[in-house]
Amino acid sequence: MCIVFDASSHEDGQLPLNDSIWPGVNLNPNIFHPIISFRLNTIAIAADIERAFLQISLHDEDRDAVRFLFPELGSNQTAAYKFQVYRFKRVMFGVNVSPFLLSATIKYHIEKYREQYPAATEMLDTCLYVDDVISGADDISQALKISKDADNHKNCQHITEMEFKQSNTDENLEKGRI
Repeated sequence: MCIVFDASSHEDGQLPLNDSIWPGVNLNPNIFHPIISFRLNTIAIAADIERAFLQISLHDEDRDAVRFLFPELGSNQTAAYKFQVYRFKRVMFGVNVSPFLLSATIKYHIEKYREQYPAATEMLDTCLYVDDVISGADDISQALKISKDADNHKNCQHITEMEFKQSNTDENLEKGRI
């Protein structure tokens, strides 16, 4: 199940969450750069950061901003609903700041390995658009080296593509307080 938080909804006379928080700057490259890089090379490289947003935890003090009510399961449809308060523990879809948080987190982690894996770091820094990598290489050996180095980034920081453990709802939500 993928929960999408509608941070643009609001009650009459109230501000929605998306109008109340700064969305951050756009840290994604101009989309033409990854597309041109992809098209100009002999070998194509494409990857995806699986469950990218759900891999970023929110600080405990920030979780109250993303509280929501959910009817208790098993509530009798004829009686008044009983509601439970939950708070997201992870960056969620539907909030205007989420793309910034994802990009800033990725850039922070890949920068640590610029000297160790310069080609992979450059590719991830310039050809990563949100959670997708689209790039290329001149030959298969260069593509394999970049791919291996990018995978080493993942092993060091749990942050780039390939396979990640599946997140379940308990890891992404916690019961909160009103």
